[in-house]
Amino acid sequence: MDGRLRTITASEVERLELLYRELARHHNEVSLHFGGDFPAVPIEKQLSECAEDLSKGKAVVAVIEVRGEPVAFCKVDVVGECGYVDELAVMPEQRGRGLGSRLMDWADALFRSYGVRQVELRVVIGNEGARRFYERRGFLPSVLEMRRLQRSEQ
Repeated sequence: MDGRLRTITASEVERLELLYRELARHHNEVSLHFGGDFPAVPIEKQLSECAEDLSKGKAVVAVIEVRGEPVAFCKVDVVGECGYVDELAVMPEQRGRGLGSRLMDWADALFRSYGVRQVELRVVIGNEGARRFYERRGFLPSVLEMRRLQRSEQ
């Protein structure tokens, strides 16, 4: 399999900007619910929060690099016996090459090392490829989260 998988530090988070932007583009493309409004928080703030989480030991991030460039990443958190896959993204030209599976194998090993008993994640409604990917790994739907944009009266 192509690419080197490694964990990153807070000082390296800025290198994930293109992956965060691709994740936003993909979510806006596959989900009619966002209407181009994903993410609600600017990507710069997401990167800053990711770096802060890493600095404080609240999260762990793995990246897969090809020729020194990040092409996939996964951010996870552990709270007690629960593990959370916060984000997993693979650049479009790298999809179908097993990178997402490598990242999930990494996350599963990390969760086992922390004694995690349950793993949770969110999949955007309309992201059928991601839903099928996670179902093949044993995940099942458990809650339907609903939201709306609050628009001011005109």
